[in-house]
Amino acid sequence: MPTSTSRASMLNKFRRHPRVRIPTPIACELAWRDEQRWFGKSVHGPGVVYDLSLRGMRVSTEAPIKPGDHVSLLVRLPRQAAPAEIAVATVRWAKDQIYGLAFQRLSSTSHGRLRRYMTVFSKGIR
Repeated sequence: MPTSTSRASMLNKFRRHPRVRIPTPIACELAWRDEQRWFGKSVHGPGVVYDLSLRGMRVSTEAPIKPGDHVSLLVRLPRQAAPAEIAVATVRWAKDQIYGLAFQRLSSTSHGRLRRYMTVFSKGIR
C-alpha cells in the first residue's frame, strides 16, 4: 500500500506546476487586498509556507481569510536577499487554518526567485 508521501509524489508528477515540499517552513506576510485599494500598509497576518509551486502555495495563518479572498504576500526565501513579492493571490481552499493560494500576479523578478528556490530544493524531493 502506498504511503501518503509516495502518493503525493506520484500525483505531483501529473501537475502542470509541480509542488516543492519545504524542508523548513518559510515565513511569509499576508495583506488583505481590496479590488479598489490596499487597506493601508499594515500586515494583515503572518503565515508559514509548507509547500510551493510556481503558481501557488499551501500556507498556515491565523489571518481571517476565506476562499475567494485576494491577498498579497511577501515570502522570505532562504539564501535570497529580498523576499519574493506576490502582488495578488486568490484563496482557493481552506481547512482549519491551512489555505491553498493560487498566484494571480507576480513580477518576473519574484517568479525568478521562486524558480531558483524550487530548482535547488526539488533535486532531493521525488
